[in-house]
Amino acid sequence: MPFEVKACSIDEMQRHPTFADRTQAKVKVLLREVRSLETFDHNLTLRVWANTNDKMSPSEIKTALLVKAAAILKRTVSVAEIEIGGDGAVTRPTVSG
Repeated sequence: MPFEVKACSIDEMQRHPTFADRTQAKVKVLLREVRSLETFDHNLTLRVWANTNDKMSPSEIKTALLVKAAAILKRTVSVAEIEIGGDGAVTRPTVSG
């Protein structure tokens, strides 16, 4: 797999100003890409939100936000793994988990 998550942290977590049942945050991700013996580090900031309520603990809220970030990151990486050949043929990535 050419991508690896090296670090992930929640930054600027807050309740949504309009929707009382929603928490929003910025999730910072360090993504390492390995291609043809070269390594590239990508610093990403993902804006995520999760439906929350007052009965949820802070760790449950953080988990919900990280799950949203993981879903966004999985879609982003799967698109980045699509290769287009010289003849314009598109190869689909294999399911990596």
